[in-house]
Parts: sequence; structure tokens; C-alpha cells
Amino acid sequence: MKIGRFLVASLALLVFAAAARGVEMKEKWVYADVNFLVDKNVDDFIALMRTAKDAGCTAMQVKDPQFGFMGLLPPEYFKNVERARKAAAEIGIKIIPGVYPFGYSGGYLVQDLNLAAGLPVRNAPFMVKNGRAAPDPASAPVLANPGFEEVSEGSLAGWTVLDAVKGHVAVDKEIKHSGASSLVMRDLGALPQETRRACRASQELKVEPFQYYHVSLWIKTDSVQAEGEDYLLITSGKRRNCYTNLGVKPTEDWTFHSVTFNTLEASSISFSIGVSSARGGTVWFDDVVIEPAGLCNVLRRPCKPLKVTSTDGSVTYVEGKDFEPVADPDLGKGDAEGQYYIPFPYYTYHKGPDIILTPDSRIKDGDKILVSFFHTHKIYNDQILVSMEDPKVLDLMEDQVRRVKEAWDPPAFMMNYDEIRICGWEEQPGGARLTPGQLLADSIRKGVEIIKKHSPNARIYTWSDMFTPRHNARRIDGPGYYLCNGDWYGSWEGLPKDVGIVIWGGGHDGLMWFADRGNSQVIAGYYDRDPVGSIRRWMTAAQGVPNVEGMMYTTWSAKYADLPAFFKALADWQPPQAPTASTESQARSITQR
Repeated sequence: MKIGRFLVASLALLVFAAAARGVEMKEKWVYADVNFLVDKNVDDFIALMRTAKDAGCTAMQVKDPQFGFMGLLPPEYFKNVERARKAAAEIGIKIIPGVYPFGYSGGYLVQDLNLAAGLPVRNAPFMVKNGRAAPDPASAPVLANPGFEEVSEGSLAGWTVLDAVKGHVAVDKEIKHSGASSLVMRDLGALPQETRRACRASQELKVEPFQYYHVSLWIKTDSVQAEGEDYLLITSGKRRNCYTNLGVKPTEDWTFHSVTFNTLEASSISFSIGVSSARGGTVWFDDVVIEPAGLCNVLRRPCKPLKVTSTDGSVTYVEGKDFEPVADPDLGKGDAEGQYYIPFPYYTYHKGPDIILTPDSRIKDGDKILVSFFHTHKIYNDQILVSMEDPKVLDLMEDQVRRVKEAWDPPAFMMNYDEIRICGWEEQPGGARLTPGQLLADSIRKGVEIIKKHSPNARIYTWSDMFTPRHNARRIDGPGYYLCNGDWYGSWEGLPKDVGIVIWGGGHDGLMWFADRGNSQVIAGYYDRDPVGSIRRWMTAAQGVPNVEGMMYTTWSAKYADLPAFFKALADWQPPQAPTASTESQARSITQR
């Protein structure tokens, strides 16, 4: 027993020593989102490189969504790229450009709006009148008391409001958008946080699966701070069906807001309005409408087919013969981001096109037809995903790597597989039925091959979250991750061991999971607050983890004032002076293997 305890203690010391050596950060990166089309942005980027170099940094991990369509950019862009590249060489800092925008995909979608990841609509009823087929308004779920006019025995008819918040959720007959009243949620700051989360009014609605609807409502606010996607919650109990931020301002007069959603597998949904995340203020709702979304943002690609049939399915009508070719002329239009050379598509709600019958059509006035197709969905503020099933995306990936290689000749590439929230619904080549995890494994395998083909000596990195069961590649108890047809479990099967991981979640267990696979790691720390605390937390988590080669100052808001303090905290970090309980535990686990 004494020998056993001696061995455990000795191994603990060895693990501790390895831990201290294992977190020696040779790579020190800074994340920078740069629009190289703008001269001043390049000036600022060069100044940032000098600051980073003074702090001991070795590399800039650079994102410019325009890397996704470099073949469409003007000569001025490449002059600025060359200026930044020469400055980096003079300063002595590496440039690591980002490629493969699978999480935030505007750089690919500007080249083909129909490459957006699709959600399926199956057998949506359309009515034919005067040679045109339009969505049947009667197919929408029926919302009770949508104008908040009816009150029964002191309660809002048709809506469920929990007793705990009834004093704060009420009918307002003085302030309304139309009719006699509106729904008000007031004095939200007076509610305890847990109670505030229940500050909602909801209905259970029967729906048909895989139907596509538009929801509109009028909202008025007074000093409300809340998450924009919180005002309207549409869930099936197994998944949330709408993630779009409504863009409600803290204080605004009556304003029209709208979103779309797909019922997916659901036969019933919980439809809820409120402000669960509000920290104070008052909000009013009125005139809620649910209607069919029609062919708004219909996507047309071979993997996203459109099909029109009779109601009994016995007749399939032919595009170009029974009806004119279908396309949405307003696809991707809306409040586009104008900061780039080509404005990014936005895919907001608008009235979609009708189906126009040909003169010889077998479809007649008065008929009801069923229409199946694909559309996309905006996640949060502006996230639109590119399809992972469409073979054309591989062509864009190769073109991007070739052009980035020519422009930068970088020593490394960063693959932007990150937060992929729609996948797995489209028809796959050869009739395959791969899960999202299998699709991602195949995609990253091919993505690595493309980079090695064009730049065989370059290092390759990717974000961590989509490739570990400790994070977004976990098993999902239900139909899928976000709006995916399944989960990302097993995605790591396509991840080569020589790909470095830029890890941003999972703590010690997440780090160890990749280390056990043989992948080296760069920790993405900071995130716009608490530079010293971020270093402390991550360096503590990294104790005992082999092949942690670096740390990245990661800011989403271009907040670089904390950069020197961040890397000073890294330089000053001292590991514990004695074996900890965790290192002894690791040692025991080693002796038990």
C-alpha cells in the first residue's frame, strides 16, 4: 500500500510537471475582423499588428467575409491586401486567413442566393383563381383572440397567463394599436428574475407538419431591455421553431414586426408572446396574425426541388408545361449589410410569388393543389447558413482556397465551421441519407484535402464547437440541433489529427477530449471582458493537457484596449506550486489503466 501511495504521489508530480510545461504558449494570436476594401480599416489593422507584436503576439487570425467571393472584388481590394501582407512581413507577424464560412455564410451566398441551407415545406395547400395559384389562407392555424379584445371572468380569453404574473400581464384599454384593447406587460423590473421568465401569454395550436407560416404583430415598448428573439417563442416541445430576432427597440411607438417559421415535425406548437429576458420597463402587444408564408424565399437547386401535385397526390404537374418556372424575384433582398463590396443577402419576409399557370395547364381555376419546396430561415440577427449538401459548395470552397492562397500565401488557414444551425433536410447526392454529423465529417475531410492540394505546407485549424460531444456535437434528445434534421454527433470522424483546434468551450474536459484524439489546440479566450480572469480560467483548465500550443485574444466587437493586459496576464501566469486534487486524480486514473 505504501508503494502504491508513493507511485501515485510520484505520478502526480510528473503530471504536475507535464502540466506546467504543457501550457507554455508558443502561439499568441489576435482575432481581427477586417474589411480590406476600406483603406482606413487596413491602416487600423496595420497599427493593430504593431500593438500585437509589442505584446508578444505571433499571428493575426483574420476574418473578412469577402474572402468568400474574391473573384468578384476590384483591384483596389487586392492592393490593400498586398499592403497589409507586406506590413505583416515587416512587423514579423503571421496572417492566418479564415475560409469556409459554414457558420455565417454571406460570402458564399452572394455568388448564388439559392445555396442557402433549406427547410422543407411539404404539401402546402394553394388555391387556383384566375390562372394563378396562391397559398390557401384557411390553412393557417387559428389563433384565438389575436387582438386581445375578449376578457372572460377577469382572464384573457384564449391565452394562458400564469398566476404568478397576472398582476403584471393584463389588458390595456387605454393604449392599443387598434380595436378596444391591447396586451400589456408592465413593471417588469419589480418581478423576481425567475418569475419574470414566466411573463408570457401563450396558446397551444394544432398544426400540420412541415408547413411554412408568417407571423406579424404590433409592439410598443417603454424602457425595455430584452433579447430580440425573446418576444415571440414558437416551440413544439421538442425544438424551437423560430430563432429570428425581431429587432425591437428598448423604447418605440407602435411598430410592425414579423418573422417566419416552419412547423417541421410538429403536429402542435406552443405560441407564446412576452419578454422573459426583460430587466425592466413596459411592453404592449396587439393585432397578432398568422398566415401562410407562401413561396417567400423559395430556394431552387437540384437538391432543393419544387413539386406540385393534385390534392390526392395522383397527378404531379410539370414545371414549364403546367405552370411557368417558379422563382422568387425578391430572394435574399431586404435590409442587406452594405459594408462589403457586394451587399450580403438578408432573406427577410416579403410576399412570395404566385404560381402562374400556362395556357395548356392541366390545373384549372377552382382547383386546390399541393406545393412542396424549400426555404431558408434567418437565425438571430443576420445568420443565414449555406447548404452542406449541395455539391456546388465544394466548388466555392476550392475557388476560395486557391484565391486566398494567391493573395496571402499564408502559413496557415482557419476553417470557419462554427455554429451551423440548419442542415440535413435537402436531397443528398445519390440518394444518401447522411446525418448532419456525417455530412460535416465528409465536408471537413474534403475541406482539408482542398487546402492541402493548394497549400501542402500550410497548417490547418478549425473552431472546436462542431466537433466535440462536449459542445455542439453532443447527442440531442429530440429531433435535432436548432433547425437541423438530427444532430452533429460523430462529426469528428472526419477531423484529421493534424488539424489544430481553436477551442472556445468545454473547459478542461473539452481540452482533454481533443488532446486524447491527438489534436493540438489554441485557446480562444477573452470575448470582450475580463482579460485577467479569462486567462486564469483557461490556464487553470489547461493544466495537465498536452499540446495546448497557444492562446488567442478573441473579440467580436473590435475591443482591443485589453490586449496588452490579456497577454501580460498570460506571461505572468504561474501554475499551482503543488500537485492539486485534480492532478492526483489524473495520476490515480493513470495507474488504473
